[in-house]
Amino acid sequence: MNTRQLITFMQVVEKGNLSEAAKALSLSQPAVTGIIKKLESEFEAELFIRNGKSLILNSQGRLLYKMAKELLFTEDLAQISLQTSGKIRKNICIAMDAYSDYFFTLIGAFSRLHPDYCFIFKSRAFSIGADYYSSADLFLTYDYMIGGREKISIDLQDHLYAIVPVEHPFASQKKLSLPDLQDQFFVFLRGARQGQYEPCYSECIEAGFLPKVSLTVDIPAAKYSTIAAGCGIGLVYNTKIKLAEATRNCILIDCGEAAVKQALCLVWGDNLSEDALCFLEWLKEYRRGNPG
Repeated sequence: MNTRQLITFMQVVEKGNLSEAAKALSLSQPAVTGIIKKLESEFEAELFIRNGKSLILNSQGRLLYKMAKELLFTEDLAQISLQTSGKIRKNICIAMDAYSDYFFTLIGAFSRLHPDYCFIFKSRAFSIGADYYSSADLFLTYDYMIGGREKISIDLQDHLYAIVPVEHPFASQKKLSLPDLQDQFFVFLRGARQGQYEPCYSECIEAGFLPKVSLTVDIPAAKYSTIAAGCGIGLVYNTKIKLAEATRNCILIDCGEAAVKQALCLVWGDNLSEDALCFLEWLKEYRRGNPG
């Protein structure tokens, strides 16, 4: 297995068929077919379900796709680090399966004091299984997910807002309860695990109804864009309202206190880099009111 094979495999996955992948890679279709067959031979496993000209990932293919994204991300990270070694000397990689407006405020404050640091963010979707850290130095996640690992509390999701398009009948409301929304169709982010949704999905369950899901998406920008386009409504915690407020043609409506309060924290492993350690020490001082 090599990088060329993985890139070809990922193109086939993302394009959905061999001919489109071949066009994207400037290869012949037989060449792409040969690369996929060689991968399957090396792993002694089929990676796709064949449905006419369409190729659908099976369970082995999904696992390889996740691993390929992680491997190629690590390769890109190494290239960035080497290319910037004479310019930006220090890199900190942070994996995330949670978002916090306040956390990015902290990153901004640190960056203004330490312009020689470069932060690289990666989605939790790139991580594999329970290996939180992989190629990342730090991990931003929910407190309940990390057990007894070393951590710093970052934020608390304790208030909930509905996101609706400006032309929605509820757009003129100042406040809503979650049961008011039970007949609406929702747009949710996919959760960190297969088949799960973002934590605010549970708020509807706690309010006594199973939300109707019109769309699931991978990134917050897609969530807010599809809501603005009228594909459904959404929910957002107080920790993420800056991102939601920045979306055009959407209104935020207060839905009151969250039933399932989610604490966010920054976590790290045993082999912390010097660059990440510097950021953590600064963060501790900042939280004590002594930045510097």
